[in-house]
Amino acid sequence: MFLGSSTPVGAKQLWKTRAPPRVRFFIWLALHGRCWTAERRFRHGLQTSDTCIICDQSSETLDHLVLGCVFSREVWGILLRRLQLGHLLVVEQPIFDWWLKARKTFNKPFRAGFDSFFFLMAWNLWKERNVRTFQGVQRSASKLADDIHQELNSWCSAGYRGLVALAARLA
Repeated sequence: MFLGSSTPVGAKQLWKTRAPPRVRFFIWLALHGRCWTAERRFRHGLQTSDTCIICDQSSETLDHLVLGCVFSREVWGILLRRLQLGHLLVVEQPIFDWWLKARKTFNKPFRAGFDSFFFLMAWNLWKERNVRTFQGVQRSASKLADDIHQELNSWCSAGYRGLVALAARLA
């Protein structure tokens, strides 16, 4: 039944990463290219433009939303500096390639935490995009970063051990 099937890049790490089920399901959909971005809706003839709702500069793909959008880069920059991880350069490229490359820069105790942090970031950037798309409400990058920081603390309180080790670096 599975002869000739292929596993998407990052699938093995996905199911090992500690995150709420809805977040892991979202990442699983993203791995398979099944998130309904503006680019995908445009390609299927469901809307007239594929422009990013956040920056209004590029085509809204998941790679753009999570890593390439100027707003997303600003949020990443704020939180990476808070975690003393400013050395990680966020560039627009396939998000799972970037994630797998970036996670290798950590030793084992912090790798699991970085994986959870990456999922948290992708999930919250996706939620911000949905709020802007469907409710017309916008938050500033610093407000979103503060909200993600609060959610990170909630995940730590919920027992996501790897994330606790990473969060200990917060200033």
